[in-house]
Amino acid sequence: METLRRAQSATTRQFDFRRMSVDGYDEQVWTINGQVFSPTTILARPRLDTVELWRFTSDFHHPIHTHLAHFQVVGRDGGSPDPADAGWKDVVDLRPYEVVEVLVRFRGYRGRYVLRCHHLEHEDMAMMANFQVT
Repeated sequence: METLRRAQSATTRQFDFRRMSVDGYDEQVWTINGQVFSPTTILARPRLDTVELWRFTSDFHHPIHTHLAHFQVVGRDGGSPDPADAGWKDVVDLRPYEVVEVLVRFRGYRGRYVLRCHHLEHEDMAMMANFQVT
């Protein structure tokens, strides 16, 4: 199995998953980087055949899923990954107040994909964001 290294990373991106008050909404909503989902907003534009370091943070438990972009977990809270983090993934368990770092590989196809929480209730509330592989 190929192991990715931080040195292969073309860039680092931060994705913060949380429920918060947002202008225009009567109650708190699930957001990524303080934004509610919009089909026209792109939060990241990675290039095809590159690797990026994505840092996930949250104040709540979220299983984070990337569509058609596999990754390897390289750290939790500044330490080593958990044993269950070994191998290629498309979902990582992000616990409350945890920082999880993953190296994401973008290969195969250009296009628009989503990054989202895999909790059914959070999916239903559109806790997702677009990324465009260019």
